[in-house]
Amino acid sequence: MPKNVVSKAVVERRNGERVSRVVAIRHRLIKRSGRKSPSEWSLSTTKNMSHSGLLFLSSTSYRKGDILELQVVMSGIIDVYRGLAEVVRVIEVGNTSFDVGVKNLLPKNPPRKAKSHLKK
Repeated sequence: MPKNVVSKAVVERRNGERVSRVVAIRHRLIKRSGRKSPSEWSLSTTKNMSHSGLLFLSSTSYRKGDILELQVVMSGIIDVYRGLAEVVRVIEVGNTSFDVGVKNLLPKNPPRKAKSHLKK
């Protein structure tokens, strides 16, 4: 490319800063094309995460728009995220491997308000 030609800037679509973290993830299809179609759980690992979504490696070929149930677990016991996510992109990285990018929808158990233990 000639030096005087400026390439088009890549537009950042993510809402949060991504961090490279490899943690265990369980995932399964919940809805495809607006219809319920629950499937078996699959195990994998994340590649990177942010507060708004994550990228993980999958042997399952999901489609853009699929709704997945996710359980991201650190050290086997600490829930990092448990809830629903929408597939926003799928990239084939091998014959049976896919990078799946998702955005978080709703946590399965929304955060609770802290209770004050001090009596007034």
